[in-house]
Amino acid sequence: MRPTSPMTALEARFEQLQSLAEIQALVGETEDLHLDAKEWPSRDDEAQRVLAKALSGFSNADGGILVIGVEARSASKGDPDIIHALKPVADAIGVKSRIENLIGNLIEPPLPGIRVAAVPDVADQRSGFVLVYIPPTDGLPVRSRKHRDFFMRVSAGTFPMEYFQLAGMFGQRQRPVLSLWTQMGRTKADVGASYWEREFLVGIVNSGRGIAKFPSLRFPQVPGINLADYGLDGASHWGLPKRATSQGSILFGGGAGDVIYPGTHLEVAKLTQRSQVSEWQRVGAASPVQYFPEFQFVAGLAADGVPYETFSFTLERDDSLGMV
Repeated sequence: MRPTSPMTALEARFEQLQSLAEIQALVGETEDLHLDAKEWPSRDDEAQRVLAKALSGFSNADGGILVIGVEARSASKGDPDIIHALKPVADAIGVKSRIENLIGNLIEPPLPGIRVAAVPDVADQRSGFVLVYIPPTDGLPVRSRKHRDFFMRVSAGTFPMEYFQLAGMFGQRQRPVLSLWTQMGRTKADVGASYWEREFLVGIVNSGRGIAKFPSLRFPQVPGINLADYGLDGASHWGLPKRATSQGSILFGGGAGDVIYPGTHLEVAKLTQRSQVSEWQRVGAASPVQYFPEFQFVAGLAADGVPYETFSFTLERDDSLGMV
């Protein structure tokens, strides 16, 4: 079983930019809310200030990517900076390592999820570019320890935060962060049955800092994939109430008393996958071999204040079944 987490558009852009051709294609583009281009300063104290400002600014806004090794300047005052030329750093690997070591000392509170990548401009050489992926903060606003200020990315610039912006962020309740929880169960064949079944359990993980209230899990009905006959616990109970929904889908939705606390998961449902008959048959066997085909389970999750988002995981093909 291979769980997969959805990739945000910003994360996808970070992965895409880990290609020299994509970085070269930045020439002529303007900086924006999610992209900042910088040359790496020769002085370490100035480099720390550049990095700290970007970390604070992007995290207090919508997240972003800092591209190091690129020259950007505006045509006139007040216009956004345009990327004019590539200025690769002499030691991209060294700069990447330096940034990774600095991150924890440049901002407060700590910001999980920051990623750094080096992109060489010449194969087998150390020179190149460095990318820093900065997610939005999920809690309190992030301050630069080098400036003693809180910054926020606005349009194509990074500015000190106003009092009302800080007050709003400090007043925000911490948010839950939901993802799909999965676990495999038993594989069995009832006496006299002509097929096998394998069980798998699905639920919701809350990896955020806030309590998830009114959680819900929805998935489509698929032939060969069924809810377990006796519920999640064998006594016809589920982890969340089963709700009426449109034909072709199954919905479990929580009420006021159904919550998922930070750092915990809630098991919601047990499902079974029925085996299929293979075209291959062992010599001397009375019937063909059976197998479990690969299956991708797709479900949507939501909660109070958490927008509906789709997740998936894959049940791998299994040809190891015995004869029934």
